[in-house]
Amino acid sequence: MFEYLPPVSRSFNRPLCLLGLMAGAGLAQAHDDWQGARADAHAPIGVMGDHVHKAGEWMVGYRYMPMHQEGLLDGSDSVSKQETYSSEAAGGYGYHNAPKDMDMAMHMVEVMYAPTDRWTLMAMIPYVTMDMSSELHSHGDHPPVPFDMESDGIGDVSLSAMFRITPVASAHQAIASLGLSVPTGSITEKDDMPHGEHGAPVAMRLEYPMQLGSGTYDLKPGLTYVGQGERWSWGGQGIATLRTGENDEGYTLGNRTDLTGWIAYGWTPAVSTSLRLAFATWGNIDGQDERISPTMSPAADPRAQGGERADVGIGVNFYAPEGLLQGHRLGIEVLLPVAQRLDGPQLETDWSAVLGWQYAF
Repeated sequence: MFEYLPPVSRSFNRPLCLLGLMAGAGLAQAHDDWQGARADAHAPIGVMGDHVHKAGEWMVGYRYMPMHQEGLLDGSDSVSKQETYSSEAAGGYGYHNAPKDMDMAMHMVEVMYAPTDRWTLMAMIPYVTMDMSSELHSHGDHPPVPFDMESDGIGDVSLSAMFRITPVASAHQAIASLGLSVPTGSITEKDDMPHGEHGAPVAMRLEYPMQLGSGTYDLKPGLTYVGQGERWSWGGQGIATLRTGENDEGYTLGNRTDLTGWIAYGWTPAVSTSLRLAFATWGNIDGQDERISPTMSPAADPRAQGGERADVGIGVNFYAPEGLLQGHRLGIEVLLPVAQRLDGPQLETDWSAVLGWQYAF
């Protein structure tokens, strides 16, 4: 285990230079008025809360967000399953289980309403499904026992208020936001694990990454900037997730910071493509659920939950400026990690994606 996570920002140097050059080209073409009827008027679909609406306007949307994790990292070094459940005396970590891979998918319904030109309110309701494959270490000559764990249900509902700082029609928009994550997601999920006599399945509380929520009311302050040129658009966003208090099971998830920047090009008013950089850092768990043994698995260890990751995202936005589908948007974005350092052993992220639909009226 390690306490300090060195920054992975060095991995951003070349992509940041590219984004800077592209943004400079866009700024050189900047105009005075915001143009909303074009595909790149919204950020890549993986960015939440990037825009506000005019007074009286509604928007409804749906996002599907899958993610796949496979393999274990401690810092940026790969860790084998054998090392994970080998004894500390033998140079291992001494856990009973070793995670192999995990698939998560989130279905997000979102609703936005603008009571004034300055203020927009937003609610996001997630439904989460998770599936983790693990191995139970069998002592002696017996091979490891593979098993799967599953959980699904409503996650933590998010309520946000966004304030437009800049003039309504400006081609440069600055937006301040404050969100509240409500602990509607379960933190007491169980599934069968082969920990009974002779490997018999026993219903046990699932590990921290398999729970559906944080169990606490979390504040999410943020700041977003977006700009437009004749063909180019660009933006950046920073959002913090600040946990408040301790949940009913005796622990608090680590705080989180998400930073991202993007550049997009509109090929036509109906189609745009984007390049995005995203950086996230999150802390370890403070406290412990007494029904989750920290020696069972690294996913059950409060000290093995923190980390940081840098992703590159490639996206496409589609928009219908006229006709029967006028006002409908469709976005697709795929994100691939370029660097990650994890307090581990911890499952590393292989890829994630976002597919979304939005309709304003």
